Amino acid sequence: MENNRQPDALLDKARQDLIADMESRGIGAILWNNATAGFPYIPEATVSISEEGGADKVARIMGMYHYNGTLYLIEEDDHSPIQFDNFWNHETEAPPTVVTMSEDVASKEFGNPQNEKWFTTRASLEEWTAIADCYFQALNQD
Repeated sequence: MENNRQPDALLDKARQDLIADMESRGIGAILWNNATAGFPYIPEATVSISEEGGADKVARIMGMYHYNGTLYLIEEDDHSPIQFDNFWNHETEAPPTVVTMSEDVASKEFGNPQNEKWFTTRASLEEWTAIADCYFQALNQD
């Protein structure tokens, strides 16, 4: 029984460590452009399509959002209102690979993600580990 709880404890610790790192850097949300980031793999998570549980899908992850003590993954989807290109000024800036937002800006931009379709907390320990790796690689982008 104890071994079944161990992965959950590791996952909770990993998420809390990511939240602490984001807070120490003043980051409320981070978005990355999967097309230009140069990650060795695309960050993905298996998410539920419906609230009833039903089918699952594999979603590309384009960032993370810390809100009210919870770390949410931001799904990349052509139909999502959250598009990477919406977060930089096309007239005065070169296209970035990474966009970070303070907690205040992220909160105004995204609000409460708890029941929003494009945010999820659901991912396996392995998926969270890969996404965390992408987070740290994104921080090192120029």
